[in-house]
Amino acid sequence: MSHDDHDHSEDLPREGVVFAPGGVPGKSAYMLTFGCQMNVLDSELAMATLAESGLGATDAPEQAEVILVNTCSVRDKAEQKAYSFLGRMKRLKKANPHVVIGVLGCMAQKEGELIFKRAPYVDIVAGTRHFTRIDEYVRRVREGRQRILALGRDDEVVSAKRYRLRDSRHSLQVAVMRGCDHHCTFCVVPNTRGIEQSKPFDEVVKECEILVGAGAREITLLGQNIDSYGKRLSPRRTLAELLHAVSKIPGLDRLRFITSHPADLKPELLEAFREIPNLMPYLHFPAQSGSDRILRAMRRGYSADDYLRLVDQARAACPEIGLAGDTIVGFPTETDTDFERTLELHRRVEYQNAFIFAYSHRAFTPAEKMNLADDIPEDVKSQRVNELIRQQREISARVLKRYEGRVLPVLVDSRVKTVGAPGGGTTFEGRSPQNNIVHFDSGRDLTGEIVNVKITRTTGQALYGQLA
Repeated sequence: MSHDDHDHSEDLPREGVVFAPGGVPGKSAYMLTFGCQMNVLDSELAMATLAESGLGATDAPEQAEVILVNTCSVRDKAEQKAYSFLGRMKRLKKANPHVVIGVLGCMAQKEGELIFKRAPYVDIVAGTRHFTRIDEYVRRVREGRQRILALGRDDEVVSAKRYRLRDSRHSLQVAVMRGCDHHCTFCVVPNTRGIEQSKPFDEVVKECEILVGAGAREITLLGQNIDSYGKRLSPRRTLAELLHAVSKIPGLDRLRFITSHPADLKPELLEAFREIPNLMPYLHFPAQSGSDRILRAMRRGYSADDYLRLVDQARAACPEIGLAGDTIVGFPTETDTDFERTLELHRRVEYQNAFIFAYSHRAFTPAEKMNLADDIPEDVKSQRVNELIRQQREISARVLKRYEGRVLPVLVDSRVKTVGAPGGGTTFEGRSPQNNIVHFDSGRDLTGEIVNVKITRTTGQALYGQLA
């Protein structure tokens, strides 16, 4: 899977081509993904269903007989990019009417039939609970030349027989819950993903056992608001309990989870970092703002001081922990004073990385129902975003520089490029325990292995080193 460098977020825009193994030569499907880690997982599941029906994967849409785009609705830019991609696919559909084109995910859930009106050559519009039925929808389109509109939320997304069809076997993701019960005024997720629904405890553990048995060394548990895992299960279970259970699977070297909501983050979850040896020291929990007034307007359910206390508790439980966050700049009525408090929060927390975005008004959010005016001028938003990015780059560079001279265990993800050094060395990319990108050279393929790398230099975005 290829993607940009926005790895973890509360549904932040990203894009990439998702591959799945299997299939029959000459028969292939193409998937373009926008959005969060959950979207990446959903794309893998959709491609796995197509692989079962004989369709392999291609990174060239003009070579595919099924073309899918998995969409995000959190920001307007992601939706516009999806529609732009569909516009380019119109030519392929005209040249070959038998090509099946589908729109999946959050934008499909939100826009529904409007997608057919804007792009009448689209065959399938399927919402956020239909990824593992894509093979069925493709078959129905081919058999009856009918459009498919599937927006219900009653279907289970994952099926056990598809666990083994996932690519990148050494590092895999498992969705343990979907949806969100919070109604942050800026967020469309409760509308597109529905209320929080947790996967049964034993099913999660069993799925992880299957994936580790198939070769996974690292598993990341996913949820839009993962701290609330188990809320509607009977008996009630907690994320901390789930982490303890999954961590005991023989052969699992690394365990992670994302994304946390500060209002739901419990002390027992932070204690899990102290108690579980293979739980990686990385916590992504978005603050969104450093101003109490703006946090109240966002309906986040905590104050800046509450958030900072969690930061202190996390570092007390795990001094080596790497912290990541999300911040929205230019939320309605944000003043210079509000923005200065956000700058101060970033300085206080010292995130190793943060995802920073200008506020964009979105349909189907509480802000729309409240008629909350998007009243911050775009040039002011841009100025504030750029200022916060500049500050965060300095902070990230300072935080990562602390790793220089240290030896870190790195799970190798992929080879990046061949360098012109004697012996034909190859540059590899992997992840440190704190989830930082690490680059190093090796004369042999180390993909999927955990190796010790001595860090020799750093930037604000990555670590560089040599095999120790």
